[in-house]
Amino acid sequence: MRAKRSTDAIQFVKPDGLRGARIGITRQGVDDVSTVVGAVFVDVAIAAMNKAGATIVDLDGAGFTFPSGDGEFLVLLFEFVDDLRKYFASRVGVPMAGATLNDLIAFDNANAATEMPFFAQELFDLAAALEPGADTPQPIFGGLTYNQALQIDQDAGNNGIDKAVATNHLDAIATPTGTAAWTTDVINGDHFEFATSSLAAIVGYPIVNVPMGAMFGLPLGISFIGRAFSEPTLIRVAAGFEHATRARIVPQLFQTLPLDLSGVPLARSRRGDHGQHGERRRWTPHSM
Repeated sequence: MRAKRSTDAIQFVKPDGLRGARIGITRQGVDDVSTVVGAVFVDVAIAAMNKAGATIVDLDGAGFTFPSGDGEFLVLLFEFVDDLRKYFASRVGVPMAGATLNDLIAFDNANAATEMPFFAQELFDLAAALEPGADTPQPIFGGLTYNQALQIDQDAGNNGIDKAVATNHLDAIATPTGTAAWTTDVINGDHFEFATSSLAAIVGYPIVNVPMGAMFGLPLGISFIGRAFSEPTLIRVAAGFEHATRARIVPQLFQTLPLDLSGVPLARSRRGDHGQHGERRRWTPHSM
């Protein structure tokens, strides 16, 4: 029987939560991104953890490799079909009450101008293309079955987070969280570069994200990942990191781009609010 666990997370928040902690760091999955992200991770995050009394274990430098978890997408789509059906079965008084994924796809297509003015439903279409049965080979996944994909995910946990923590006697694994925030772009889509949450998400392990620093005024995060039910430890080290860095940026909504973003000195065009041909004012670096 699983031991009863506290629901009061506040008790685990410790200003000196990094003192004596062993933190494994990894940059795996952070590929081809801005060098600023790496600089903030090394110069701000790792340096702050060291100064706060943590022992840093470079997992990449030691040759540790996290499994890719290639079964994740099939598992997600396969389970989505049944979970959506169960959700619709609980709805009343709405068009999709008691419906299925195929009903939803048909509804969206019939009401595309309202339901999909900017984006389509590619993931719905992929999920609907799956064959029923946990042991049925899925042609769109090269013949992989759901149960085989699930086993790949489980192995990713056993040979990934569990192995890294046990072998190196870690309290947590730390890694940059993901791409800096971006504006919504309905023409070109998301400006996504990377995300490291899959390490924990694939196996359902806990992960705590806190501010790490900034890239040209945009917030960057750091994630602390651990084994199953390690939330108390993760909260402790994450709180210690927050206390050591004070990296949080107060959210703001700017009408125009600020002129004092760190690392990017900007100046208004000298033509005023509009250029001589009526174009809107531009923002340019001083060096241009």
